[in-house]
Amino acid sequence: MSSSTSRRRRRWLVATVATVALAMVAIPSALAARPTAPARSEVVYDISVRALNGDAVALAKRLSAQGFDLIEKREGAVLHVLGTESTARALATVRGAQVVGRISAAPLGEVPAAPTDQDDILPSRLDGNLYPTYYGGYRTVAGYDQFETDLAAAYPELVKKVVFGQSFTGTNTMNAVCITEDAPSGCQLTPNVTKARFLLETHIHAREVTTDEIAWRFITMIVDGDGVDPQITSLLQSTEIWLIPEMNPDGSVIAANGIDDQGLGSNSPAWQRKNDDEEQTPVGGCPPPWLGSQAGVDLNRNWAFQWGGASTSRDPCSEVFLGQAKMSETETQAVSTLTQQLFKDQKPDDPQTPAPLSTTGEVLNFHTDAGVNLIPWDYSTTVQAPNDQGLRTLAFRQSFYTNLPTGQAGQVLYDVGGGTDDWIYATLGVASGTWELADTSGCTGFFPPYTCMDSFAARYLPGLVYTVAAARTPYKLSLGPTITSASTTSSGNKVTVTATANDAALGSSGFGKPTPVDVVAARIYVGVAPWDGGTPHAMRLTGSGTSVTAQAKVQKGAQQQLAWVQARNENGAWGPAMAVWIPAAT
Repeated sequence: MSSSTSRRRRRWLVATVATVALAMVAIPSALAARPTAPARSEVVYDISVRALNGDAVALAKRLSAQGFDLIEKREGAVLHVLGTESTARALATVRGAQVVGRISAAPLGEVPAAPTDQDDILPSRLDGNLYPTYYGGYRTVAGYDQFETDLAAAYPELVKKVVFGQSFTGTNTMNAVCITEDAPSGCQLTPNVTKARFLLETHIHAREVTTDEIAWRFITMIVDGDGVDPQITSLLQSTEIWLIPEMNPDGSVIAANGIDDQGLGSNSPAWQRKNDDEEQTPVGGCPPPWLGSQAGVDLNRNWAFQWGGASTSRDPCSEVFLGQAKMSETETQAVSTLTQQLFKDQKPDDPQTPAPLSTTGEVLNFHTDAGVNLIPWDYSTTVQAPNDQGLRTLAFRQSFYTNLPTGQAGQVLYDVGGGTDDWIYATLGVASGTWELADTSGCTGFFPPYTCMDSFAARYLPGLVYTVAAARTPYKLSLGPTITSASTTSSGNKVTVTATANDAALGSSGFGKPTPVDVVAARIYVGVAPWDGGTPHAMRLTGSGTSVTAQAKVQKGAQQQLAWVQARNENGAWGPAMAVWIPAAT
């Protein structure tokens, strides 16, 4: 038996057969005694807790310090805590907090069966393949690993799989997928490239199962869209789209096995959030229930910038345990190295000096299930990032598609120290952010039914396409109008291109929403993209204000070709380009 398997078995036995205290589920043993109670799985609740003085950020800090498992969700002065009946009783004793409601966070019933046909979310060249799943259709870590290998083999002109490290236990590789036209010669581990780069990181927290599923569907959409969808074709010609679908493979294996073997009760390993670093666990392990007390390090609290700040804990059994040292985890180290291989350092050393408007590249992280769009700085709301205008405007542009409230973590959630986004921005100057995925009633929580993933994809994939389109210079392009639609009409050997340019294409809620201004110009490039030195041609505007219609007549050529439409607002900012097909002359 391997050492990692032995550790896993010991941890499993502690969680499943020990009879120990669990009354104060969210409070670590280092901070409070646990009255004796049976080690059985209880119903898990999403408990709503109001800050009586209205300061939810301060209450979040106190609850986190006391070991409560704060869900990454907030509604004004109301926070959400994951726990059981006993957790609700413990919360009722916290000064300045009032328990105002609770709902079941996960069913205790039977785990749904996995689908036998996966073709609807598989790239066309992989139709008929089957990959191992759990909880009704979510792919296992092993299934994702095989999918990445098969994808690179089936789409060699578009896809390269890069193994860039190993997980803490060494039982899983850390994999990235690079998707772009000319992948065999591109996708190099150097920041000195001519293409724009975008990186999506998912499944950092093991129990957040929807995140890598949306990455899977994004992969499917872009590989099958090349040569078919004009915008996706343009993006793959001009951009390298990188994905790390399994940021925490060890933890994800624990969670998936826990769901299948024990369901979603409070004592199930389904609730694993952290990685599988048991070397920092106290002698005897972390006492049950698994919900709120588990081995490992929170990989979104282990980064070097503002490590040890808000919403972290030094209790190794806490859900937000930051690790014994900054960047201590093999997963954090591997992703840090890869990130610096992909993106240039474009940020002055002073954290409060902005990166230039010409900064290129974007990194986006997926979590669940707060339903918010977060920008740096996450560690505090008393200071804004020096590139706040670009970061905030980019996020509000994304939220036009996703309908997520937008702001710094402490504005729409609570402050977080040692997080991924802040480190990326502070270290490299690259635009970074987090989408906390959520959807409508019945599709909420960490474990929404797999059938919810169609609605998740419909909500989030269009926003990803916009984000990639802005990746060349996000701080600059996000300040310009969004082309929300573009179409063509043929008449003989000419094509009329019609587009809607909207500077008010912004999310409806959040903090610091930009003020839209009038759209005053539009242009079209035919055959050669603007970033490749194409020639712009003015388009005729119809209407006035923040949303206008732009039109141009284009001569057909001997071959089908792309054309790109951009618009400018009265502040002089051009937005991202949208591509259309110009058919060949007949």
